[in-house]
Formats: sequence, C-alpha cells, structure tokens
Amino acid sequence: MKILNTIFTLLATSVVLYAQVLISDETTPSSSINSNAILELRSLSKSSGLLLPKVSLSSTTNPAPLPSHIAGMIVYNTATVNNALVATNVYPGLYYNDGSSWYKMDANIPNIGDIKYASTSTDHDGWYLLNGRAITTLTVTAQSNASNIGITGNLPNTENTFLKGKTGSETIGSITGNNSVTLTKTNLPNPTYSVTTQTTGAHTHTYLDRGSGQIQSTEGGLTRDIVDDIAAVSKTTSTAIDHAHTYTVSTGGSDTPIDITPLYLATNVFIYLGK
Repeated sequence: MKILNTIFTLLATSVVLYAQVLISDETTPSSSINSNAILELRSLSKSSGLLLPKVSLSSTTNPAPLPSHIAGMIVYNTATVNNALVATNVYPGLYYNDGSSWYKMDANIPNIGDIKYASTSTDHDGWYLLNGRAITTLTVTAQSNASNIGITGNLPNTENTFLKGKTGSETIGSITGNNSVTLTKTNLPNPTYSVTTQTTGAHTHTYLDRGSGQIQSTEGGLTRDIVDDIAAVSKTTSTAIDHAHTYTVSTGGSDTPIDITPLYLATNVFIYLGK
C-alpha cells in the first residue's frame, strides 16, 4: 500500500500572516498553491478524490447527528428515512445545511408527487408509470409516499387523458371528463323561424273517389243512391276557406358524438414516489 505524503505549504507576508494549505500525494509539489485557494487538494495519479464524512440523517429539519444546524455544513447521508411529513424525508447523497435545515444537493431533484412526461415505458429512479396498477405492487417506500399524498388503491391510469388542476371538491388522481360530446336539444340555439305553405288562402285538395260521378239511379220505379260502382276517379274539392296546416321536419341527425380531442403528442406519464 502506497503511503501518501502530505505536504503543507504555508505562505506568509511580512506583516499580516496569510496561510494557505496544499494537501498532495506528490513528493515535491509541481507548482505553487493557487492564489485564490485557502485549501487545495492535489492527486499525482489523478485517481483520488475528496471523501466527506458519512452521517445518518433522520429528517431534513433535524440536525442530528450534529448537535445543531450549522450553516455551510456539508455531509454525505447514508440513511433512507420516510417520515409522515414527506417533505422531511432523507435519502442517500450529499446534503448541505443552511442553518435551519438540510438540503439534498442532487441536481434538479424531484419532489414526492411530481409529474413528468417521458418516452420510456418502465419505472426508473423513483419514477412510476401511471398505468392504473395496484399500489400494493410498488415498493414499500413508493406505497408509503403514494398514501401520504392521497393516492390509495390504484395509481391513476393516464391513458388518453390530459392533466388538469383539481378543484376543491376533486380527489388527487381522479380520472373524470370525456373526449367527446353529444349535442342535445338544450344545447342548440333557440331561434324562431317563419315558414309558409306552398299555397295560401282559399285553395282546393285532390282526392280519389271510388264512384263514377253518378249520384243516383232508377231501378223498378225507385230512385236509389249509388254507393260504389268500383271505378276510381280523381276528384277535387270545392274551394275551402282559409285554414292552417301543421308539418314536421327531421334534422336527419344520428346522435353521433363529436370528438373534441385536440392534436396531441403521445407520451407516457410518470409520478415520482421516491427510490
């Protein structure tokens, strides 16, 4: 095992002591310490790094195992803790302290309950596909976090849906609404139309008479009315007084629903429930 040589370089002015520290595994420093650094680490092999102290945090709001919150403190947390208050959960990684809380130093770290669109179709890095499956099929951590944000039973199934901000009465994860609409009479405008018949005022009507037009005949000295002599004759009524007619008009519709789905890009939807 190679023994690392630690070299400390102290630089001082003639009046005010100004100290800089160089820690290196070089036998002889290849160059002076950077003038802007109070501490510089250097690796001759370029295969070594800085190892921060490892601690086990319990909550972002609890300073333990430190006695108190210290602004600027940086540690590597080794614990995974899911608390009743999701925002205080801690996971393995670098944390810094601002004097009142711990904050994970991951780049763009998501929060529990965050939603994202993605082309991938499988769960990854704490993100779970919203495909309607039972909560019990998820990891223990994901089940706990889902319950904490109000999702129970099953994950929402986002197939053919769009995200919408919920109203006060709606439940997080509920699927409502339709992709089509069917118009009813109450959905139509209510105009008044003026219509006229083809012939107005006094007019005649045609009808089919089964008689020949002869009203009476004489048989055996008696005059008898002719009821029907089989022959059909087209007749016309005499002129009638003014009167109205009613009629109905069919719209020709078939109650086919109207598709109101806009153009869209199909993707998968994921929710972050923690690793």
